[in-house]
Amino acid sequence: MVKVENKETLRLLTNRFMKMNRARNIIAMIAITLTSLLFTSLFVGSTSMILSKRAAEIKQFMDSAHASAQSLSEEDAARLQQTIERSEQVERYGTGIFLGAGMDEHFGFSVEVRYADENMAESFNCLPTTGRLPKKENEIAVGSVVLEALDIEAKIGEEVTITWEVNPVLKKYRTDTFQVCGLWQGDKAVLGQIIWVAESYAKENRYHVTQEELENGIYNGSKEYSVWYKNLWNMEKKTENLSKAAGFTKAGTGMQVNPAYSLVEEDSFSVSSFLWMILFVILAGYLIIYNIFHISVKTDIRAYGLLKNVGTTGKQLKKIVRMQVWRLSAIGIPIGLLCGYIAGLCMAPSLTANGEISAKAGQNAQTVVSANPFIFLVAALLTLLTVYISSLQACKIVEMVSPVEALRLAEGEQSQRK
Repeated sequence: MVKVENKETLRLLTNRFMKMNRARNIIAMIAITLTSLLFTSLFVGSTSMILSKRAAEIKQFMDSAHASAQSLSEEDAARLQQTIERSEQVERYGTGIFLGAGMDEHFGFSVEVRYADENMAESFNCLPTTGRLPKKENEIAVGSVVLEALDIEAKIGEEVTITWEVNPVLKKYRTDTFQVCGLWQGDKAVLGQIIWVAESYAKENRYHVTQEELENGIYNGSKEYSVWYKNLWNMEKKTENLSKAAGFTKAGTGMQVNPAYSLVEEDSFSVSSFLWMILFVILAGYLIIYNIFHISVKTDIRAYGLLKNVGTTGKQLKKIVRMQVWRLSAIGIPIGLLCGYIAGLCMAPSLTANGEISAKAGQNAQTVVSANPFIFLVAALLTLLTVYISSLQACKIVEMVSPVEALRLAEGEQSQRK
């Protein structure tokens, strides 16, 4: 026998088999598309649930940083800042000072007077959208909800008189008049409203709280830090290392991971359920695609036997089948990815509109849908894996078949048809 080495010949044979099996091609492409659609919609829907839950918790607890440290004395804050600045895991950080609670009879909600740099203000989701953060002692940045309660127009340059609690034990208060230099749209659903003051004002008027007072629940004048890591991988360990390096050994002190980024809590996303769903999609896709190619190869077994008789090797016959599979995948997978994203986009509001998220946000649940390329890459790879596994048996049949056996199988099928 003469071994066929011409790649062009193999491509030509693949084209002929594709033309011979137009109906098979359509059905197989639909099956591959459905498998790709299921994977993509599963990933988009799951990611939407995670991101929407995270957004709701960030909104409720007013903290978008990966980790934070609150209620720190001057000494603890100095040690922690040095540790953060030396860490290679930290991308950026923010600092702030809690001055005290805002005291006004018009406030029907919690109000806190604080200083923060830009990163800390971003962490609290209270970064001015109009104007800027305060730089002078007589400036403040404030949300529209606070100004509305005081019956003051939400406008840059407006004068606002604020009374805040310097020391809750001594019942010491301070009243000052400020000019509005920054504004943002407030949200009544969050736990508390924020008033930002300048750093110079905070340092001059803060209460110098001691470690003993902090342990007794007096937090006025304490320092705070917000930290963003370079990635979300193993945040618990990173935060623990930061705390230990800064000298925080007592439980409940030092840096704490933002619970919004924890995905393995009891009420969070179930990884085991997600893995079972992936296995179910692989099984469903495998059963459909396997049967399609198994029947197709059995139907064309005589042609494969004749090709083997004229010198085509089993590996080359297997390559012909595989090339058909990849061509159908090249058409079906992109269509499935697009349709799966649209399906996930339509399902996302229903998946995130549950009572828990809505209750946490205090209003209609916020739906966050991700179009991260990683979602489509994983969905495409899993679809290819499913198609590859499904075609293994068909490839094995054509590789092992002999010309005599192919003729016998073909005649047997013709007899059955008769």
